[in-house]
Amino acid sequence: MPTPRSGTLVVKTVDATLDVVMRDQLRHLTTTSLAPVTMAAGDTGRLDRVAAREGVPAHALALARDPSPTRDLRALLELVRLMRQLRPETVVYGTPKATLLAGVAARLTGVPTRVQVLHGLRLETAHGIWRRLLVAAERLSMTMSTHTLAVGHGLRRRCGELGLPTTRIDVVGAGSVVGTDVARATAIADDAALRASVRGRWGLRGDEFVIGFVGRVTRDKGIETLVRAVADVRDSGIPAHLVLIGLDEGVDLLDDDVRTLLRSDWVTMTGNVDDPAEQYSGFDVFCLPSHREGLPTVVLEAWATRLPVVASDCTGLADLVAHGQTGLVVPVGDRRATGEALRAVATDRSLRRAIADGGHRRAVEDFDRSVVWDAFTRYVERARSERRESRRGRRRRP
Repeated sequence: MPTPRSGTLVVKTVDATLDVVMRDQLRHLTTTSLAPVTMAAGDTGRLDRVAAREGVPAHALALARDPSPTRDLRALLELVRLMRQLRPETVVYGTPKATLLAGVAARLTGVPTRVQVLHGLRLETAHGIWRRLLVAAERLSMTMSTHTLAVGHGLRRRCGELGLPTTRIDVVGAGSVVGTDVARATAIADDAALRASVRGRWGLRGDEFVIGFVGRVTRDKGIETLVRAVADVRDSGIPAHLVLIGLDEGVDLLDDDVRTLLRSDWVTMTGNVDDPAEQYSGFDVFCLPSHREGLPTVVLEAWATRLPVVASDCTGLADLVAHGQTGLVVPVGDRRATGEALRAVATDRSLRRAIADGGHRRAVEDFDRSVVWDAFTRYVERARSERRESRRGRRRRP
């Protein structure tokens, strides 16, 4: 007799997602009915550390974000072997490549509950044959999955506009599957000594107005719009300083004028940091002029840290940030509008306080991580129950 299936396997493309996005959540899952929990991802040097911190076994995969047919095939075979060895009852996967490969491997090995977490749509910024291929990949991923969970209502609506089957897509609560640590972020916001220390590490003067960004430093995140807008803010006489926190995933591909501006003394690029949460204390405003999102955790973190937010009206942001209430919303790619919004926040103290307070209330009410984690766990538990009932019904048929 085969070993009974049990537990949950979480698969991501790279370990950075497990390290930053799912920080502490993996350990939490080990205390729920989804245990035992195992994780698997491409290893960039963090996987062992994450495993030790979360108390969850980890398996390194031959996965990377960039396309590589040889490595991707190897990763698929590794996932098939791992799932045969572990015999999980549930596999949870997110990020595009991990979703496709883990979904196929789980289907091939008969994993009964296969949950796709849809974080965003890479196809939104693709064109031509590449876009058609990505649409086909999304359809295949949903077909391989028993359940698809989108991180936001706007993302689900956008799927429908693109012809993807929304009847197969769920959203839990207000959205998100990870939430944010509101208590910690609030403490960070109130820590004047931490703010001084962080700004000191960046070499800032006391009067500089810091515009912060956290995420992948790449064109899809609106970096070109952001850098040019900050340059315009400075030209208007405001001593603005731009801080970019995150991995370089395409600076060399940015326009020449933007690459030149990034070498200015009013720009600080930290690269990746182990724990970005404390860095928010050094910001005066958080700006995310992205071209596409699902439901960005960085906005939730900024809200929880009582920061005013300026965001684009792309999928995942337009329905998340309420203009004038929890932030300022500007058109995607609009350098002038982004600069004007940043100037408004810099010069209007009452506006800055109002949208910061509104964002903080939204984080507390809808996105505290304990509430989001419990909702996500209940969703996966229901998915399991549905699959068990479905299997029992098939066995009862004459």
